[in-house]
Amino acid sequence: MESIVRVEKHGLRHYQVTLTDGTIIGTYPSITTVLGETSDKTAGLEKWRKRVGESEAKRISELSMNRGTVMHRLVELYKATEGTKKERLEELKRQASTDEEVNQYAAEENGAIWLQSGWEMFMKFYFNSSQFFDRVKKVIAAESFLWSKVGYAGTVDNISEMTDGSVLVIDYKNSRRPKREEWVQDYFVQGSSYFIAYWERSGQKPDGVEIWISNEEDSIPQIFKLTVDDIKYYFKEFQRRLKMFQEKYPT
Repeated sequence: MESIVRVEKHGLRHYQVTLTDGTIIGTYPSITTVLGETSDKTAGLEKWRKRVGESEAKRISELSMNRGTVMHRLVELYKATEGTKKERLEELKRQASTDEEVNQYAAEENGAIWLQSGWEMFMKFYFNSSQFFDRVKKVIAAESFLWSKVGYAGTVDNISEMTDGSVLVIDYKNSRRPKREEWVQDYFVQGSSYFIAYWERSGQKPDGVEIWISNEEDSIPQIFKLTVDDIKYYFKEFQRRLKMFQEKYPT
């Protein structure tokens, strides 16, 4: 059995993986750390910050991050409920009212806004359950830690057996507006990295990856689907980015 400890290295998030006998398998950067430190979007983000102003940029970034945390937790709790659609929602509301993760921002100045917005993002999945939740037959893993001998680690949102018999890695996102495929390439790279790590750790090869994105403008969330061939392509891109990261932050 392995134990996982989050550590800081070069001031960045890493995970130390240790066996029960105390043997350290390795200390690996998180997938999001690798992608964040090798992204070529820095210039664009800086332009955006200058255009909207630092205060507004901070507001938008905090809203996206914190409502995303709430949305993720609501999805996780909902998937574990049983009964009719209405019964499941009522059970979710009951659980969410006292759940620490859902309510972790209660004392924050904008906590109520983040909570409400997280619920709004979740409800877009709920109202379109036939395309999302109703396709899930069984949750195999949720918010589960994964690591790879390739040299990285991360927490996957969800791995599920679907009603068609396929096993999918599912990643949840939230957004201000609908996404174009060219804007979410890093999501594809991230999902592919989870796919490979899960295959390594479990010995079970999933059938694909889906990215579910709830946004402020559309009533129906977006789904981006990756085939095994897509995953091969994007995982090669991740390996390239990991090498860049390792060169930037040598051990």
